[in-house]
Amino acid sequence: MILFNCYTFIMKYKELITTNRLIILLCVLGLALSAYLWAVQVQSPNNVIVPCFTGGGCESVLNSKYGEMFGVPMSVFGFFFYAFLIFTALLREKIKDKLLTWILQAEVFWGVLFSLYLRYLEFVVIRHVCSWCWMSVIIIILLAAALAYEQRSPKI
Repeated sequence: MILFNCYTFIMKYKELITTNRLIILLCVLGLALSAYLWAVQVQSPNNVIVPCFTGGGCESVLNSKYGEMFGVPMSVFGFFFYAFLIFTALLREKIKDKLLTWILQAEVFWGVLFSLYLRYLEFVVIRHVCSWCWMSVIIIILLAAALAYEQRSPKI
């Protein structure tokens, strides 16, 4: 009987759990990325030097006045953004509620919008491209795609 109940639960929530685990994995990658940049910015706050895969634009972006908001490095905001996403996704895995799904979607939507704003600053204002920043954008786009895929056939 217990085996049947486990099987029924897994089959009922299979796609949600799989998608949610992918979301958590992507957020952990984003958290690690942000933590690395945060650590680099703490070690040398006025002259951030990181290996850049786009030919040196990372230093220009991270050392610009847009590399901080309210005196706090953008990587700190990224770190807490991804941490909050992980918290919401873990909570959503334990509590099957549409409200938590909506909150997660709203968080990712905000992340997409803010990333678009930061890319505008990168291309138009700073005129340099940061590969680390683009890794975060790719993670956020993948998060949005995972949520869109999940929404295609909701399980809640």
